[in-house]
Amino acid sequence: MSEFDQQLFFAINNGWKSGFSDLWLGYATWLGYGWITFPLGVLCLVLLNRRQWKTNLLAFVAAGIVGGVALNLLKVAVHSPRPLDLFRPDILAGRVYINVMFEPLYANSFPSGHTQTIFTVATVLAWASARARKLNFWCGTAIFVVAVIVGLSRIYCGAHFPSDVVGGAVLGSGTAFGCCYVVGRIKTKKAG
Repeated sequence: MSEFDQQLFFAINNGWKSGFSDLWLGYATWLGYGWITFPLGVLCLVLLNRRQWKTNLLAFVAAGIVGGVALNLLKVAVHSPRPLDLFRPDILAGRVYINVMFEPLYANSFPSGHTQTIFTVATVLAWASARARKLNFWCGTAIFVVAVIVGLSRIYCGAHFPSDVVGGAVLGSGTAFGCCYVVGRIKTKKAG
């Protein structure tokens, strides 16, 4: 863990602390829960393109499964401590304060699962939007701005270091893009 990673964690976790940030940033973390985000994603896929929603749903499910398996394998393999665990002696001694919202977490920090989930959904939605020719700059930007906010919320809530969030974003986007690419190729071969 780099010094920069720790400094950036405290800059966001402590530096942005306010009642207003609790509302917009802290509670944004809920969009990283699969039981909330995946149903919303399915609804968006249906509304986005009813003709291709089955193909889009296949890519969505594949991305969710592949990303979830990869996430859990990485968490166990890396077994990285979370901020509350790493700084436990300093917290107990009163030298460090960590803003914690929701359940305090201590183990398997890398990569961030919430971030992986939201970036998986954002990537599939962007892919499906592009296929439906409904993706414009602002729509694509909005999808990923929400994903970035969820990633930042994991730091703000005291659950992850910035490197965990970047790892989750790369994993979510990478596995989702790979699944979308494969499903798109299979669909093209069947049509041709």
